[in-house]
Amino acid sequence: MHPLVSAAALAVLAQTTAPWQGFVRVSGMIHEPGGYHPYSATITLRLRESERVPVTGGFRIPLVSDGSVNEAQTSVHQVGGPMLCSGVGSETLPDGPIGYLEVKGGRTTYRLAIPRAFGAFACGKNRAIRRNRVVTIGVGDPLAAEIETQDSVVRELGQRNSVMQGSFEATKARGPVRYEYSISWAITRVPQS
Repeated sequence: MHPLVSAAALAVLAQTTAPWQGFVRVSGMIHEPGGYHPYSATITLRLRESERVPVTGGFRIPLVSDGSVNEAQTSVHQVGGPMLCSGVGSETLPDGPIGYLEVKGGRTTYRLAIPRAFGAFACGKNRAIRRNRVVTIGVGDPLAAEIETQDSVVRELGQRNSVMQGSFEATKARGPVRYEYSISWAITRVPQS
């Protein structure tokens, strides 16, 4: 051990860089008057904890994406007719914060804002769309982002504060267009050796 680094400091450092791994699955259906568009994405998350930030009554630990990957499939169908086109795409998400753990009053909750979770690709192969439609998991601070759909439940960590797991469904309409979403996730803190 380095003489200027205490065992307590090393323990805090290890605690603030814990890795998390898992997935978020986004399934959606867009219903338009002339057709429908199924869309699915599996976002393989690799997250790391950043330094604790004090908040009233506790602290937050930012969760930073570190090599997370989005893989998507989409297609366009006519009502009562053929499939018009299909598409697939894969991209590495930008590294940066996408959520946080919040420790207050003896419990740990979490909030995730998954970037490019819906509508990231068009028909064809790797035809990325520039829009960043975000799916949020857990209730938390408002985001300055294009929210495609959002969770309405405060989410708590499970299994000794090492698991984020759950699902929700949502619907919305924009004029005559209806959207249906099914979101599920399972993310686990990787044990440190």
